[in-house]
Amino acid sequence: MSESEIPDERVDQFIVYGAYGEVMHQFQVFELTLWGFLTRGIKPGMSESQAFDRITNWDGTTLGKLVRGLKSQDHWPEGMIESLEQAVEARNYLAHHFLREYFVVAPSEKVKKHATEQLANVSTRLEDLEEALEAHLRSLGIPGVEELDKEAWAEIDKLRPTEWFDESAE
Repeated sequence: MSESEIPDERVDQFIVYGAYGEVMHQFQVFELTLWGFLTRGIKPGMSESQAFDRITNWDGTTLGKLVRGLKSQDHWPEGMIESLEQAVEARNYLAHHFLREYFVVAPSEKVKKHATEQLANVSTRLEDLEEALEAHLRSLGIPGVEELDKEAWAEIDKLRPTEWFDESAE
């Protein structure tokens, strides 16, 4: 099939699915920002092994459970918990309903517009919340990634895997 033969419907799907992937990626980064608040529980006397055990537990925690656990911390500015809960609702809607609804509705320009506008709205709200969270982290003395020095980045780079985690996907 040549480029000129690709149906408009396929292009529309690609646009919506690409936007969906971008928003879900934003949620992954958002979770990592929330981990910044969890780092407050890693105490100076902890061994590296103990700290990594904690991080491993965070990785197995759903966004909803993560937010429920963070709610008990007493440092949150007014309205932030509600914003976090709304983000969980938006993420769960996207993960469990959005694609199914988009898939079953008859394709049209109106449907594509509605889907992309929904995704853009979630993306914008999440971006705003992410900025507020990062500012709040800094107010608690936890530096943002842009504040890390070259040595810290070198340490992070040493921890990066050099291969894809699931080699069976090849």
